Amino acid sequence: MSNQKINSNLKEIAAILGIKKRITHHTARKTFASTVLLNNDVPMEIVSELLCHSSIKITQEYYGKIVQRRISEETKRIKDLLL
Repeated sequence: MSNQKINSNLKEIAAILGIKKRITHHTARKTFASTVLLNNDVPMEIVSELLCHSSIKITQEYYGKIVQRRISEETKRIKDLLL
């Protein structure tokens, strides 16, 4: 299925659901990678593979901040548990 067809389908779904924000294939990929995968502890290597990136470096470049944020959150959580 082409990106144009996916974008058309997403636009139709958004209209049915009353979503005003423009949703595209790119937005859906980013949301899937960040919200669904990385925020549910799926390893970066698997995310890279699922997104068909040619190198894990590409995935790390785009989504590394999410992992760093999670590390900070977990570090704080552990610190709070210990204190």
